[in-house]
Amino acid sequence: MLHSIINDVTTEMIQRYNRPGPRYTSYPTVPVWREGQFHDDYVQCLKKESLIDRPISLYIHLPFCRKLCTFCGCNKLITNNRKITEDYLSALDKEIDAVSEILQSRKKIAQIHLGGGTPTYLNPKQLVRVINNITSRFDLQENSELAFEADPRVTSVDHLETLYELGFRRVSFGVQDLNVEVQKAINRNQTAKQSWDTIKNSRYIGYNSINLDLVYGLPHQTHQSFCKTLDEVGEMRPERLAVYSFAYLPGMFKTHKRAIKEKNLPSPEKKIQIYLEAIRFFTEIGYVMIGMDHYALPEDELTLALRNRTLHRNFMGYTTLHNMAQIGIGVSAISDFGVSYWQNSKDIHQYINESSNKILNPRRGIKLDKEDQLRREVIETLMCHGEVSIPYFETRYKIGFRKHFSNVWPEIEKFEKEGLVKLESKKIILTPVGTLFTRNIAMPFDRYLTE
Repeated sequence: MLHSIINDVTTEMIQRYNRPGPRYTSYPTVPVWREGQFHDDYVQCLKKESLIDRPISLYIHLPFCRKLCTFCGCNKLITNNRKITEDYLSALDKEIDAVSEILQSRKKIAQIHLGGGTPTYLNPKQLVRVINNITSRFDLQENSELAFEADPRVTSVDHLETLYELGFRRVSFGVQDLNVEVQKAINRNQTAKQSWDTIKNSRYIGYNSINLDLVYGLPHQTHQSFCKTLDEVGEMRPERLAVYSFAYLPGMFKTHKRAIKEKNLPSPEKKIQIYLEAIRFFTEIGYVMIGMDHYALPEDELTLALRNRTLHRNFMGYTTLHNMAQIGIGVSAISDFGVSYWQNSKDIHQYINESSNKILNPRRGIKLDKEDQLRREVIETLMCHGEVSIPYFETRYKIGFRKHFSNVWPEIEKFEKEGLVKLESKKIILTPVGTLFTRNIAMPFDRYLTE
């Protein structure tokens, strides 16, 4: 597989497919959701979920950071204002209260994920407050998965011990790149020692799953410099890795426009060389490639889910968990209730004001029609399993697949000629080189990109 990928990727192919595209952690994607105020619709969906006997997943957004990383596109607030932190925690408490009051008949939680921002910006006492407020209103399911994101620069042993005592066993540390020049360009000065110390402390305390995030395509990044980062990360040997592509979007993010110069970015050809090196490196030292941007050790749950075809994709990337409501708590947090998506206000002051009064009022939302549901499943199947079974979709949705996607099929045939997919009478199968362009192959199925 590796040999095929490296030899079959051409410069022309890279140039042709080097265009922005969704990561498809949802479908339809957030930009096409309607804007407005969705209190009534959201509450109605929560009430419907309360009647379904299945566990829930809670995502808690903690947006605070001490310093701005200029590559980051997350919703975050750089502040030393402890009052706004306390006001925000009070608002979180109220939103959790309001959600739990609606979900009276279903209080089992299968997953809690603390994301950001930097959750470990909060002190341990504040983190205890957040989790205790959840567990006082919901019951944790046996073997529930508790995970958090952390910045090694601000994560103390006290943080790690406190979260472990609260039941957390998974942690994801941002590394991005260990090269000093790259770090300076993205305003993230993080020594290898800081990363090493945090990982060693986590393992000593008892965390059984550590993920590291890397980013390729950053300013001043080269094949040679990234190889050194890979060597160091390989020594760290995390259970999981995420290797994300940096999307330079100066029209969307002010920090990209203000702080990152396009001339300092690696060319598309050099960028994919860096990614190919990551694939080569991690697969050669024993990791399994999961989808298009994740890696896991052979015994990891993600790897087993890939083999058993039970892998899924959501707003947190690839996951083994499925068939549960995902409820987002906090500013800009996203909820997924099966056939609808909702996003809280992105304005922290607006969020604090409304949530402090127990007002559940998402500012973006969409309800999926049958066509959305079909295309969502096709795209997720491609992203997770690298192939689409045509008879499955024809039976499930009562369609003639090729006829239904008659406008898509010419694009799929082009991908076949390019060597990105293999077409069989009953299947569309990504080739090894096609896995590099998974998003491009999924995009023709996205009705909103063509409407």
